Amino acid sequence: MLDKYRLESYLKNDLFEGIIGKMDYLNLYDADTIDKLNTVLISIHDPDREVHPESKIEGFKDDLQIQFWDVEDDIGKYVIISDEQGKVIRDFIQKNKTSKFLIHCAAGQSRSTGVGCAVECIVNFNGSRYDYRTGSSDVKRLERYNLNLAVFDAIN
Repeated sequence: MLDKYRLESYLKNDLFEGIIGKMDYLNLYDADTIDKLNTVLISIHDPDREVHPESKIEGFKDDLQIQFWDVEDDIGKYVIISDEQGKVIRDFIQKNKTSKFLIHCAAGQSRSTGVGCAVECIVNFNGSRYDYRTGSSDVKRLERYNLNLAVFDAIN
């Protein structure tokens, strides 16, 4: 189980059930400590890794599993999130604007942060990037998060 210090370092508020890493997600899921009925899951995986089996995502109000690399520039086979993938995520956020979001990637620090910032921008600022940049962000306030700007840009 996660220790108290680590749990306190993760964002949890009216909009987010959490922005976390994969192992933390699996631990919380197995411990049945996630409010799945009121939460939608966005699960980000590397393209060369398998997505979660149904048994590790069941119970959520809705879920999206998507695969893209954690890069901000193309580097050989490691390419940034595509515009099509960004649209899929944006549509999922729009469809679930009234829900809480649980977002995870491998480490829970950059890709998931890019998605989390997009959630805040779309839900709290009606998609206005200017208002989001000049407004308050719970995601950007926490030091543990390191925004993958390519992810944010592809979604918005």
